[in-house]
Amino acid sequence: MKKINALLFNQGGKCFYCNAVLDISEASIDHVIPRAKGGTDDVYNLVVCCKYANHAFADYSPKHKMTVIKQLCCFSSGCQKIFPREEEIIKPPTENAQVAELEKQVQSTKTQLAELETKMQSSKTQSDISLAYRLLCQAVKSLEDSGEEATNSTVKKKMLALNPLFNETDYGFKQFNKFLLQALHEEIVTLRHHKTNGNYIVSCVKG
Repeated sequence: MKKINALLFNQGGKCFYCNAVLDISEASIDHVIPRAKGGTDDVYNLVVCCKYANHAFADYSPKHKMTVIKQLCCFSSGCQKIFPREEEIIKPPTENAQVAELEKQVQSTKTQLAELETKMQSSKTQSDISLAYRLLCQAVKSLEDSGEEATNSTVKKKMLALNPLFNETDYGFKQFNKFLLQALHEEIVTLRHHKTNGNYIVSCVKG
């Protein structure tokens, strides 16, 4: 206690680092060159600072300490306003917390990738279905040009004749009629019921 009183008196009752008035109850002896780095207990290597600064500095070199002081201190506030008390210091995350945070980031990345894949698939489907609509209108026109009736059954046969790889299920439709109804919804074709059976008469919208 005598040593800390003497050092504090020599420093004018102020913290060596931030120059704030320092109460003896908040004072702590700091090794300018940490003992872990070869510093001694000689008086020329000892200064008094607040315990919060001493705790924050740990085994910092003098140069590192001054860098921290320049970044954190305004040289007018007390040390307790500059350096957090021990219970206020943010502790590094535990291993479990780090794992949980990593898992959270991985899950977030998976979600983003899934959303991107969905968007890409949707874009691909939209692009592909436009080709299917073009094939649909080609089939209808071919039937009309040959004087045949363009019903849903004859249209599909003609589409397969023009492109044997066509399959409405590739575009998410379980039935060909569902495909035609979607084309109707997007104003690609018009549909009207056949007079004698349950088929549709298909006509392409001009445009």
